[in-house]
Amino acid sequence: MKRWKIIILTGAIIFVLFSLFNLQRIQNVEGGRDGVSISLPLHKGNDSDSGIIQTSSKGDNQNVYELDLRKWGIFNDGTHPIETTKGLNAALEWTQQEGYTTFYVPAGTYLISKGEGVDDPDSRINIVSNITFLLDDKAIIQKESNGFEIYSTLYIDSEIENVTIKGGTIRGDRETHDYSQKGEYTGGTHEWGNGIDTKGAQNVIIDGVKIEKFTGDGIEIGGSTIYGDYITGEDIEIGGINENGKLIHEKGKVRTKNYDVTNFNHPVYENPHYRNIMMWIPEGVEGNYDIFFYRKDQSFIRADSNLRFNSTWGYSEIPDDADYFKAVFNSNSTENIEVNKMTVAITKNITIQNCDIGYNRRQGITVGASDGVNILNNRIHHTNGIAPESGIDIEPGFYPAINTNIKGNQFLNNTIHMVFAYGGKAVVEDNYFGPNVQDGIGFAINPAYYGAIIKNNQFDHSDFSTWGNTHFSNNKLVASSATFEGGDEVTIESIDALDSNLDLNQTVIDGIKVKDITLNSSGKRDITSGIYVYGEPIQMNNIKLNGSNEISGDGNSYNIYENITFNQTPEMNLASGIYKSCLVKSGHFSLNNPGKIEMNNCKFVNTTFYTYNTETVAIFQHSSFENDIIDGPIILALEAKTVNVLNNTFKVDTAVEPTPIIQIGRDASEHVPTKVFNTTIKGNTINSKYSLIGIDTMNGGIGSSPYIIEDNTLLKAKLNLRKNDVNRNNQLKNN
Repeated sequence: MKRWKIIILTGAIIFVLFSLFNLQRIQNVEGGRDGVSISLPLHKGNDSDSGIIQTSSKGDNQNVYELDLRKWGIFNDGTHPIETTKGLNAALEWTQQEGYTTFYVPAGTYLISKGEGVDDPDSRINIVSNITFLLDDKAIIQKESNGFEIYSTLYIDSEIENVTIKGGTIRGDRETHDYSQKGEYTGGTHEWGNGIDTKGAQNVIIDGVKIEKFTGDGIEIGGSTIYGDYITGEDIEIGGINENGKLIHEKGKVRTKNYDVTNFNHPVYENPHYRNIMMWIPEGVEGNYDIFFYRKDQSFIRADSNLRFNSTWGYSEIPDDADYFKAVFNSNSTENIEVNKMTVAITKNITIQNCDIGYNRRQGITVGASDGVNILNNRIHHTNGIAPESGIDIEPGFYPAINTNIKGNQFLNNTIHMVFAYGGKAVVEDNYFGPNVQDGIGFAINPAYYGAIIKNNQFDHSDFSTWGNTHFSNNKLVASSATFEGGDEVTIESIDALDSNLDLNQTVIDGIKVKDITLNSSGKRDITSGIYVYGEPIQMNNIKLNGSNEISGDGNSYNIYENITFNQTPEMNLASGIYKSCLVKSGHFSLNNPGKIEMNNCKFVNTTFYTYNTETVAIFQHSSFENDIIDGPIILALEAKTVNVLNNTFKVDTAVEPTPIIQIGRDASEHVPTKVFNTTIKGNTINSKYSLIGIDTMNGGIGSSPYIIEDNTLLKAKLNLRKNDVNRNNQLKNN
């Protein structure tokens, strides 16, 4: 667990520093025009006469431009990177201006310039709006070897929309990169050399592309800071705002008053993509904040309440008819207040599908500033080299990262398959998390991530961990573990596991709920798996343990385990708690934890129990015990604070040797100080096929309270009790 926390924290710090380093000045940009991205079958040839192919899709005539290498001075033999990069960008701009919707790149290797410095805009392909950038299957976009810590190969800016990148290969310089350079702000890690960068674009599809061997990420989904301003104490007055948008006197609240700071007159808000507000780096205020939107005539529109500063769970989108806002902060004074309000461009509505993303150094895909990310049916593999080394990492820094859908992917041979560091509202479905992950690390969800749904996945020799607010359902585990380190709103249900563990640490009462779990054993591994329970009270329902599986750990006296089946399970130290309506076939349980372990309305077949802790309270009631043969007591209390055996039935067909059915105390302990301090055996029916001792307290020792033995019926079974025990209303029948 310590390694997880170090990896996540280190990645978060580096990402935020990098985001701060790249904050952009205000941009007044005009949104791209509407368009449709299409993918069409093409004639694939170099230097075609016209460079234009006339084709159609679904009856609509569309123009597809096939790249004319000579016209643009482009080389497809892996040479002339400066000319090739310049030509590709010029051709893309011309294609857009001429109204073509598909830009086809023929087979060959296109070397992209290393540029003149870090993140040089002339050292990348700058994708334009309303275009399908279609690569031939044998087309390779190759980044020139360089020594820069930050670079992009394909770049999609915040002004861009309606883009498809399809087919071919985009390859980095990982194997030939010069890692010796070190920037003033970047620290020499060389972890930001990326294949595809999106900096707040909209409506992007990346389909069927091979993306490999980058010093940083195969794909980085990010954003840009478009506009920022400060709210200071001069812009604040004492008071709050009620739910109807009316100004009120409210203790501990301050609100904005300066229209010049809170209006939407700035030209940046003319672009719908930039109509948002986010607050961060607060000084002089505490907790969360509320924001209220108004029209010019001061009529109230709506409020967004209880928002987080620096939130990665979302931002406030400005209503179309809003002219200004008022914010309410928690403070008793207007002095020493400073809050930065920002307008950001986050990548919206991006789909990455059918891609092969491998051998990248930092991440396969980084999900940063985003809303509406779909990652579908990709193969993401062999990510390693610089932390976090994750197939997918949701880590937006101070930007929002919300509404992510990750479905149908294969994760193979990554150092870590997936990390959710910050953000919220992800669905992870129908994925395969494969083996050969370093240290068994597979998928982790940080406490700062909210609202993950993990369903219908297979974890194969690949572990899962979460720190809260996760729905984990219908997943299959093979030689894997799923660890739930507390938190609120955690549900675990419908799990099918083989040779695998569930580790549960309840930190909030009712924070974790567990039901419908089946744990099987292959018998191929000489280890015991199972469910391990710690922390605050937890409830578990409908659990099936087959073979080498157990329920263990500290447990809790108030835990409830209902409808638990133990089938041919090994001897185990049973977790504390109350077991209701359980079924045990050939079980052997040691009750060694302090606190209460209660078996209520259960059925035990060929099962034995022994207690071995002077702080244990063991209760057996309203249950049945059926043993074909016993070679020792069914219940043996060696040490216990209390043992109560109440209203049960015992049926024993035979025994290896004469042995008690219920025994209190160790053998030959008649004259030593007791280690079983309180015992009540009452209302039981004990039926033995052969003459055996039904209840034996003779070895209970000295110094305990009298044991209470009453209202029991013994058939062909006898009593062997201490003189000071209470022997009352017991019936012995030998027929």
